[in-house]
Amino acid sequence: MWAPGGVPIVPGVVLEALDTSAAPARPLPVGEAPRVLDVAVAAPARSFEQDELLALLGAQGDQFAEGIFGRCGVERRRLALSPASLGSTLQERTPVTEEHHERMAVEAIDSLELPDPGEVGVVVTASYYALGGPTLAHRIVDRYAMGPDTDKYHLAGVGCASAVPLFRLAGQALRDRPAHEKALVVASECVSGFMTALRPGDGRTKVVGSALFGDGCGAALLAPRRDDQAGRDPGPAVAATAVHQVPGTLDDVRFAVSGADSHMEISRDLPGIAETGLRPLVDAFLAERGLERDSVDHWLVHPGGRGIVEAVQRALWLSDDDVAASTAVLSEFGNVGTPSAFFVLRETTERHQPTAGDLGLMVTIGPGVTIGLMLLAW
Repeated sequence: MWAPGGVPIVPGVVLEALDTSAAPARPLPVGEAPRVLDVAVAAPARSFEQDELLALLGAQGDQFAEGIFGRCGVERRRLALSPASLGSTLQERTPVTEEHHERMAVEAIDSLELPDPGEVGVVVTASYYALGGPTLAHRIVDRYAMGPDTDKYHLAGVGCASAVPLFRLAGQALRDRPAHEKALVVASECVSGFMTALRPGDGRTKVVGSALFGDGCGAALLAPRRDDQAGRDPGPAVAATAVHQVPGTLDDVRFAVSGADSHMEISRDLPGIAETGLRPLVDAFLAERGLERDSVDHWLVHPGGRGIVEAVQRALWLSDDDVAASTAVLSEFGNVGTPSAFFVLRETTERHQPTAGDLGLMVTIGPGVTIGLMLLAW
């Protein structure tokens, strides 16, 4: 089930499938790799405890729901949710949802060290779904009065695997721009825009999704080379990326929409899928670059739920400290979908303060099921 291949196609992005065969080691191309200069996150002010959400979603007293909500690793989540919004359709919420995406994006971007928006030549945005145009990328270019020739890309559906294709696309686009320009990458998720109440007869996969997801936005500023940083503390270089789509798993992570309902579905098999073949994928990815798992100083694991984090721990023999940043994000914000990796990168940076020479490996798990790997070199 984990044979190489089946790579998802994203317009404008060329992604490599992982090859588990032996390959000669190659040096890390950190000199020319794009560097992450800054990362910021944003989320709604309203924080819900899990018990509050059980009541709001109408699931109090449901033994299965209470069990899932209590043991999924989430303590609280930030949501723009109310009884009124839960009673409206996805279409009725669309204008508010779009405003919510833009508001979170502006908050995150304003927290970046971005003194001159004119330095940005590439804007890449993403959310799990898009309901039309102008896209979030168009809105950002307009709001910050960026150049009319700014490259704009908006990707839908990459979900929790987002950082790998988004950062790679941004790096590719920067190669075609003047050397002084930077790329702004913004990933936003508004689960409040499509979350619905739990009702008798709802499938367990809907209950699991309702227990995990929260709203949030991440923004990152990338530059093509170290010497473009104007004396600031160098951020990590995106030294290597790869994705692997697991055959036969399209329905294991799904945004389900019907005439009367919309919600995220997460299969109970997802932790097992993540655990079964992750170790050979990671080992092959690292070996191709002359590295081993012991070479990695910081593990940035997708906070998809307690089951996901623990499955990755078992697969890669990671300690609780190795995944502490991921569990902290999961506890405080829940699974925020598309920007999850941004939250973990920011938490890792603040918690561990990586120094020059450190290596980090980001492991993302998103729709497809798609495993994303990104090697970061400080």
